[in-house]
Amino acid sequence: MQTLTEKRVFGAKTGVTDVFVATDAGVAAVTVSADQIGAFGLASREPATAVAATANRLVVGTDEGVLAADIDAADRGADVADPTFESIGGDAIGAVSAVDITPEEIVVADGDGVVYGGEHAGAITEPPVWERLGTTDGGRAIDAGLLAAADGVYRIDDDGLTNTGLTDVQRVTGVGQPLAATADGLFRLGNGWQSVADGAFRAVAADGHGHAHAVGEAGLLVRSAEEGAWATTTPPVEAPIVDLAADRGIVVGITDDGTLCVTAGDGWRHQRLGLPGAQGVAIGGGTDGS
Repeated sequence: MQTLTEKRVFGAKTGVTDVFVATDAGVAAVTVSADQIGAFGLASREPATAVAATANRLVVGTDEGVLAADIDAADRGADVADPTFESIGGDAIGAVSAVDITPEEIVVADGDGVVYGGEHAGAITEPPVWERLGTTDGGRAIDAGLLAAADGVYRIDDDGLTNTGLTDVQRVTGVGQPLAATADGLFRLGNGWQSVADGAFRAVAADGHGHAHAVGEAGLLVRSAEEGAWATTTPPVEAPIVDLAADRGIVVGITDDGTLCVTAGDGWRHQRLGLPGAQGVAIGGGTDGS
């Protein structure tokens, strides 16, 4: 396995960000500096169905439950490609279809459509106490308090789950103005869900500063914060992009054949990871440049 020790020039000016990809072969940890893709290795060799990350935590969904690891992205001497995982799903959670991490809790959707929330604090020393939040007709993705499911977009709050509308939702983002990628189109939440573009969409991501990306039959749609309008562009690779993430000044996408695509705003770069069955991508922490 390759290490995540960067070359001297890699990340010197722009810093380094950790990107995690859930695949049938496990979870890949990839270092990215702006739009440069660095070394990568397997953080977990158990087939992964979903992944979520913060600057200090990595949570992975599998067919057997939930795994979590503490990571230290600020300490480049630590091997974030080889963290120590703990099983935290207990007896409550089996196969996982989606995971997310908020400042207060870990949210998990299982294969039966049941959604759980578990409070976390500090390092993972024992599993959270899981609370059943509600059920859906098949959860597919969770982001910033919203859940994409076969029967709509659900809001997750202290009262549990509330269906806000739409159907056959593939991905959703709750960062900034909520956006939903569905089999019928791309939608934004204003006075109800309003259409942005028609056609089937597979993924959507936003950075909370007005920028957003979505991908589907219409191609790659990009919204700039400066103009506030959507423009259609050609995806960076021919293989279908199945998931997108945006944070720390970059946008990343992963294709169904395991090609990682990265942009920092000046065009895309891509790298074939050689890992089959990509399911999702998450941006973790990192270090700032000099």
